[in-house]
Amino acid sequence: MKIRQHPRMRDIIVGDEVYSYQQNLFARVADVFPAAVCVKIGILSLDDHLEITLSPQLWRAEDIENLSVCRYCGSRENIRAEDGTGIPFRVCESCSPVDEASQAAVADA
Repeated sequence: MKIRQHPRMRDIIVGDEVYSYQQNLFARVADVFPAAVCVKIGILSLDDHLEITLSPQLWRAEDIENLSVCRYCGSRENIRAEDGTGIPFRVCESCSPVDEASQAAVADA
């Protein structure tokens, strides 16, 4: 039986930023598997003294969004944060919607 890679995993590499819908957390990818990613989450310990420890977690491909690529085409070139969503999705210049100021400039020309 051959292990198949999940379609969302083909563009994810170590160091990418991902968002977990299930946990509502952002993290950087530490390792990539065929259907999941390993991330390290900082956990604050409130025992005797405050201490932050890095805890590895495995996030399933269905539960994550890769924030290091364009949301629409998957490009890594010329991407910028999309405004107004609350979640910092990235969009490349060719896929970004035309804003009202640009539309008005084109209409006046």
